[in-house]
Amino acid sequence: NAYNAELARLNAVDFGDIILKVLELFDKNPTVLAFYQNQFKYILVDEFQDTNKAQFELIRLLVGKNNLFMVGDVKQSIYKFRQACPDLFLKKYDTYSLGEANDDGLKIQLFKNFRSRANILDTTNMIFEDIMRFR
Repeated sequence: NAYNAELARLNAVDFGDIILKVLELFDKNPTVLAFYQNQFKYILVDEFQDTNKAQFELIRLLVGKNNLFMVGDVKQSIYKFRQACPDLFLKKYDTYSLGEANDDGLKIQLFKNFRSRANILDTTNMIFEDIMRFR
């Protein structure tokens, strides 16, 4: 398409390309990947529900054997237009136990919301449950 042709002409990349280039770098250079895996003992990803497959792969590679802290709420996923996959968050979230540590980690759920009134949350949860039931 014209957008990618213009990027190529300018020898430029966009945000998505940066992630793909890093994935390519890590694939071709395991020592570079190991270097970056050793830079971080803990990795926190906020708004995890809005990650796409390339971002998820980058996170997976960087985490290695380190600790991943995910924050997210699939009800707040707003980036489907840029291939966000809330199901990636749900699959990862479902691998953790609730309230007790295991080999995979620890899952902690927060139930209080200090930004919205109860009637807004109740309505949102009711709509979301209906949507999930028909998926």
